[in-house]
Amino acid sequence: MKKLILVIGAFLLLGLILINVFTNSGAMARDEIEINKTYLKDSKELVADMSISGNLHKKKTLEIKTILKEENTISIKNDQTGGELECIVINSKGEKVFLEKINGDTIRTFESMSGEGILKLVLNSGKHDAMIIINEDEHKND
Repeated sequence: MKKLILVIGAFLLLGLILINVFTNSGAMARDEIEINKTYLKDSKELVADMSISGNLHKKKTLEIKTILKEENTISIKNDQTGGELECIVINSKGEKVFLEKINGDTIRTFESMSGEGILKLVLNSGKHDAMIIINEDEHKND
């Protein structure tokens, strides 16, 4: 009888230890990323620029709506240390008009039809510190 109580007690203790280990490791693996957006004029969904800072443990894709014109510029100030940033721009017809993996700072131009578009940013795991500006010259007068 004493052996049975010791075995049950050992299993309960082992179970408590495992529960504690798994719940603590899950808390440490939480993504901590901050995203700040500047919207165009009076819009609540069309983005002019955004900043990203923090740390990711898993790959994450951010998707924002913006305005595209015939000649577009994307300026990226990228101080991330955990890998590259993939930038994808999709026009209102669903066509990819720009796709590039970016390390460091860069300014890229591309052509598109005018109208609303989608900017997708694929962030790898690691530390991120980036500023993305879409058609900067266009928004200086806003």
